[in-house]
Amino acid sequence: MAADALGVSERTVWRWLAAAESDETAAAYPGAHSRADARFTVTPEVRGLLALWRGNVRAVHRELTARAARQSPPADAPSLTTLHRAIRRDLTPGERAGLAGGERAARKHDVFLARPRGWRNQVWETDHMQVPVLVEVDGTARRPWITWFTDCSTNVITGIAVTPGDPSRESVLAGLRSAVLREEPYGPFGGLPEKVRVDRGKDFLSRTVTAAFDLLDVTVEDLPAYTPTSRAPWRA
Repeated sequence: MAADALGVSERTVWRWLAAAESDETAAAYPGAHSRADARFTVTPEVRGLLALWRGNVRAVHRELTARAARQSPPADAPSLTTLHRAIRRDLTPGERAGLAGGERAARKHDVFLARPRGWRNQVWETDHMQVPVLVEVDGTARRPWITWFTDCSTNVITGIAVTPGDPSRESVLAGLRSAVLREEPYGPFGGLPEKVRVDRGKDFLSRTVTAAFDLLDVTVEDLPAYTPTSRAPWRA
């Protein structure tokens, strides 16, 4: 079964298994001709150079060649063909596109935000997110939380609230206020949505928050719990 899935003969699979028992590298690289075959791989250094040169493999090769020549004694740099092969093998198409064209180019190879295109303020989504930075709050380092509302049609953040501690219904109401109001200092995006999707958070489903949505005549949709087989557009 493994041989059929890999498109090789059964004898080849047995040979790979025998090699893996005596060589961990052979287990990581089945079919290699020697111990990892000393083959060139994409290292963090190469990733950094690809980002610096916006995915220009030829420019990265020139940089690697120059660095190898400056070592004492001079080291061997991978050939341009080897570098191309390693990048195609070790990086996904999305990663290669992102290094060359940025996050927006990488998203074209992903299912992120893959949902039917609606119209502005048709549906919003809201959630909490803890920011991976530390800020000083009353002499204590904390990671703040962001509560935001996003428009599903335009992917624009319509409202936001930042709290130094755990989010609550107060932060939800503050974010909702900044999303609904459009005059300065808010806007220009925002207004009243037809529907708001919430991710089963108790803060978003509290009586105070749902009462505010009712006053605004906004439908609240509580999303189902996540499952690995979920195919709903908001889970894409």
